[in-house]
Amino acid sequence: MSHRLQLTSAPSVLFLFGLSGAGKSFVGDVIGAHHDWFVYHADDDLTDEMRQIIAAKQPFTEEMRDKFFCRIVDKINHYRAIYPHLVITQGAYKRKHRDYIRQQINNLEMIYVTTSDMLIHQRLEYRINGISNASAEAIKHIFEVPDDNVKKLHNVDGKEEIIQQLNAFYNN
Repeated sequence: MSHRLQLTSAPSVLFLFGLSGAGKSFVGDVIGAHHDWFVYHADDDLTDEMRQIIAAKQPFTEEMRDKFFCRIVDKINHYRAIYPHLVITQGAYKRKHRDYIRQQINNLEMIYVTTSDMLIHQRLEYRINGISNASAEAIKHIFEVPDDNVKKLHNVDGKEEIIQQLNAFYNN
């Protein structure tokens, strides 16, 4: 049975975050396909320096992350001037960066996208571009799990399950 995505009480900006391979981009694309939401995959704006670091299987410095989140805020503000509804996908491993986004962007809600370690491993195994399983495993320990008051979306069984969870969050 196919459900229609209904985000009647959602804020105008949804920020999807979580571990590499959790399915943030997939969830963002599900929202974008079912509604008048523009999808911004923030990793598309990684700097050349950051892309080189990923290729070298090295971690980002704190300074690189801080600058990147300033860049993300600028991009969100740019897109908000064009689109009434915006969904952003980005790992946002550090609480301070999630807090920074919350402080800079109004009418925004963070959603923690999560799945099993096994599914993350499988998804990264087949990824052509981006982070490898080894790199994802190496940086997993720096991910700061959000508080319980943050909405948590479990990305395990595909599109229908995602739509049901989002409807439960926002279809009042």
